[in-house]
Amino acid sequence: MRKSLSMLGTASVLALATAASALAGGVSGRVTDASETVGLNGATIRVVETGQTATAGRDGEFRIAGLPAGQYTLRVSYVGADTRDITVSIPTDSAVATQNIALGDDVSVRENILVIGQRGAINSALSRQRSNDGVITVLSSDAIGQFPDENVAEAARRAVGVNVLNDQGEGRFVSIRGASPNLVSVSVNGVRLTSPEAEDRQVGLDVIDADALSSVVIHKSLLPNMDADGIGGMVEIETDSGLNVDGMRLRGRVAGLFSSLEDEFGMRASANYADNFMDGRLGVAASLSYQERVFGSENMEVDGEWDEEDGIYFPNELELRNYEVTRERTTANLNFDFRATENLNLHLRTTASEFSDQEYRSRMEVKYEDGDFRDDLSSGTLAVFEATDFGIDRDIKDRLETQSIYATDFGGEYFMGDTTIDFGLSYVYSEEEEPNRIDTEFDNGFENSEIFGVDGANPLRPSLRFGLNTDEQAFYDPSNYGLDKIELTNGISIDREWAGQINVRRDNNWFGVPGYVQAGLRFRNRDKKYDGDLEIWEDENDVFDLTLADFPRTVDYGLADIGVTGNPFTIRDFFFANQNQLVLDAGDSTIESQVADYNMEEDVFAGYVMGSWDIENLRITGGVRVEQTDVSTFGYQLDEDSGNIEPVTASDDYTDVLPSVLARYEASENVILRAGYYTSIQRPNPNEYAPRIFINDDNEAELGNPSLERLEAQNFDAAIEWYPNNDSVVSLGYFYKDLENVIGEFSTDDPAEYPAFVNSLVPGVSEIETYINLPQGEISGFEFNLHTSLDEFLPVDGFLVGFNYTWTDSEATLADGRVVTLPGQAETVWNAIFGYDNGPWDLRAVVTERSDYLDEIRGDVTEDRFVLEHRQLDLSGRYSFTDHVQAFVEIKNVTDEPYVAVTRPDGIDRLEQFEKYGWSTVMGFRFTY
Repeated sequence: MRKSLSMLGTASVLALATAASALAGGVSGRVTDASETVGLNGATIRVVETGQTATAGRDGEFRIAGLPAGQYTLRVSYVGADTRDITVSIPTDSAVATQNIALGDDVSVRENILVIGQRGAINSALSRQRSNDGVITVLSSDAIGQFPDENVAEAARRAVGVNVLNDQGEGRFVSIRGASPNLVSVSVNGVRLTSPEAEDRQVGLDVIDADALSSVVIHKSLLPNMDADGIGGMVEIETDSGLNVDGMRLRGRVAGLFSSLEDEFGMRASANYADNFMDGRLGVAASLSYQERVFGSENMEVDGEWDEEDGIYFPNELELRNYEVTRERTTANLNFDFRATENLNLHLRTTASEFSDQEYRSRMEVKYEDGDFRDDLSSGTLAVFEATDFGIDRDIKDRLETQSIYATDFGGEYFMGDTTIDFGLSYVYSEEEEPNRIDTEFDNGFENSEIFGVDGANPLRPSLRFGLNTDEQAFYDPSNYGLDKIELTNGISIDREWAGQINVRRDNNWFGVPGYVQAGLRFRNRDKKYDGDLEIWEDENDVFDLTLADFPRTVDYGLADIGVTGNPFTIRDFFFANQNQLVLDAGDSTIESQVADYNMEEDVFAGYVMGSWDIENLRITGGVRVEQTDVSTFGYQLDEDSGNIEPVTASDDYTDVLPSVLARYEASENVILRAGYYTSIQRPNPNEYAPRIFINDDNEAELGNPSLERLEAQNFDAAIEWYPNNDSVVSLGYFYKDLENVIGEFSTDDPAEYPAFVNSLVPGVSEIETYINLPQGEISGFEFNLHTSLDEFLPVDGFLVGFNYTWTDSEATLADGRVVTLPGQAETVWNAIFGYDNGPWDLRAVVTERSDYLDEIRGDVTEDRFVLEHRQLDLSGRYSFTDHVQAFVEIKNVTDEPYVAVTRPDGIDRLEQFEKYGWSTVMGFRFTY
């Protein structure tokens, strides 16, 4: 099949390439703002006489081929400026006329109104969205700069239909239209990023600093020339080009950061440079950003579930956690764009991001499930326990996690009359490493009939209770907690991919209908692996006889009294100074080291044919893509009881034929209708597919499923967009996704329910946890978007409003027949924006809210985990002293909104996780030259 696919795609590409022998004329040029310094990406250029259209690219350049000698009218439109007609003459049938076009010199509100400030950001984004064949949302760098966003994920959450999953209060993963982040692909300048995460495909966008961007484009519909594994959509990160400007541009930012919870300061700085040389033929763009953020969180969790005795609900294990985090982020970009000849453009683009997270976690685990329930002392919401072997653990995590993403791409475009050939070769390397992580556990089993209790009067914040003062003193006495073990972990995940592609496009005009035909080939060679090494060290011979009192430390923790915690600095020093006197648990260390290891190699070969035709005001774009996937994986089968370790391998190959068609209809000058259908897939995550098998000493098995099928989807879109004036849009859209082979977790102790592959790999086990394909699922919903200025409604100019709202519904049928929503899918997500942009002032307030959602599917609805709704207020203000210097202040999470997750064992929201982060602020200066 791979050979047939390659021959088919090669034949299509060569047929279009050889068709270029008959050269035709045309027109090319650049659309800029009134100052003629900045290209207007997304401007639409239409040849009135033929109906042919083109959209200006990232540097404002456009090209229309297939025009014989004659005089033509170019109608140029861009949101924020009046439509303009330009006359151009083509002297001969093979000539390419040059016509540069400046827009916005008729706008007197403010110089460069098209490209700066909040309005300029909105105009740029709306123009690109309006001209695109598919459904996209665009966030320009100016728009991103108006919000207090730390990274790309937080910038993307401002877009309609986007929900962001946070880590430590900071945006990390992007969900589009209710789909899991694993169903969302991420690219930088067209280069597909791999994931540094050890077990997933999802890319954490907190690795990339928002200051390093030119724009973020969120694709919600796919065309045949795009990778098919983006059921949720695709996030395209764009960096700058030196050809975007006519002269040198230098921008910088320096700022201080403050976190209220930790009462600590950090810093943030960035510099962006763009210029061109050789009479505008060579463009150079570079950016460098650095951020150090010191923050923390206070956390309370229930590990396990809520139990019930005599009608009283209580957590079987209550955890109090305090986090102290220092997060550093460095992002660098270097791009070269070269117009080698009139017909050949080349580029070399590189991106590098380094992310480090130094985390110290102090945790207390109170195991009420170990106590004897005292019904004579318990009443109301108070559960009381007598200690006969009552376990309480205190542990300290000292972890440095680093993530790196490097991407480089070489490619170009070659024009031959009405034929365009573009090509590219890219390499991406992603890595996540935990060097010398230390987890230290101190524990005590109270057994002297001490009385401990927990009060669930507030089911979201249960509180500790004690029988006597002596019981409380014993509970908090650090000398009662002896050193149990120290775990040393070194883990590294590597994900790298080579990719190459070639595309050939032939513009044509058949029977008076302008359009194009395009074909292409693409390959991706991916190698992902994880290698972990965990060592368990114990003071088995009581050489040191240490307790928590030997490493004392206190932390600020406002949710309860956490008592004395361990000092991670003195513990680390002690461990490495005395490691040779501790005892290594070789058996458990070997098993824990290899149970998670795996390697996956994945090759994807793709070919496609597509076309587009403009029939008066209707544009139809469609075609078919074929993808051939070959995958092989390697893991280990580990038996804890026997100690046996054996390698396990698995492989698979399959072919997908993926048609799509999109329609765009201009019902009037200001109204656009869209409809589309496309098919897409998602390959299983490595942790789901890799044949890793762990059998514990109770004969219970945890294993990946190498028999998993990829998730398949049929996607439908419909939308109407109204542009009532030059800086406004109102849109309403509908989407539906029909899912087949949804991948879900599965556990059972009934051998009759075991999937067939289980019995072949691990016959005779008593219980399994694995992954299976669920029969079907679906996602549907509506999106509403409004952006407009209020100049026509208010006596004072400069006020802007924006509101977007997404309602999503989904369902999946589990193996037991239960119907649930897809994990991570919030029913509603909305953003409300109010801004003022006039004179030197630029102010903005934004409220973001998402409803609650199912986070984890467990045994039944009483055990499932839900994340409650979240509403966040962010404020920002800027004042321009001159055209080159601006001061700004940003306040994030003004109302200190916490993260809350619950279970509902009795229909009442009961604590699973409560975490608060405080508010934070950024203050500094921007410089532009």
